[in-house]
Amino acid sequence: MNNHGLNITYSQAVEADELAIKNLLKSLNGDRTEFNIKRFYVAKDGNTIIGCIRTKIYKDSCFELSSLAVDKNYQHQGIGSKLVYKLLSEERCRPIFLLTSADKENFYKKFNFNIIYSIELPNELKKEYDKIIGLPFAKNLQVIAMTIK
Repeated sequence: MNNHGLNITYSQAVEADELAIKNLLKSLNGDRTEFNIKRFYVAKDGNTIIGCIRTKIYKDSCFELSSLAVDKNYQHQGIGSKLVYKLLSEERCRPIFLLTSADKENFYKKFNFNIIYSIELPNELKKEYDKIIGLPFAKNLQVIAMTIK
């Protein structure tokens, strides 16, 4: 795929991508917990990973869209959207849940995610939601729960 002269490809991550994904997530304060390379999809400019996304699986077979990250030098070029489309087209399990800030609501609505009440979350993800809203960075942030069926 071509983005303004860039040679960007989208694929499932492989073992060799692990360090680059971790470094990208670290640089953007992304979620690096429960790291499973088989759950990631990546965007590459040539051989350089410039974006990633994944689903996390919780004990109660709950799927969460997580870790959408695009290198700052590549943002606002549609790469994040293409990563979401790639994940949703490859990941057939539904529902997929999402915890995000309220200012990202419209971004995710274009993929048919809908806001739900936090009490509608599966137990494991409800615990994650409660943990997030208790973190210092979330004090001035409205965290919302969304799902796609």
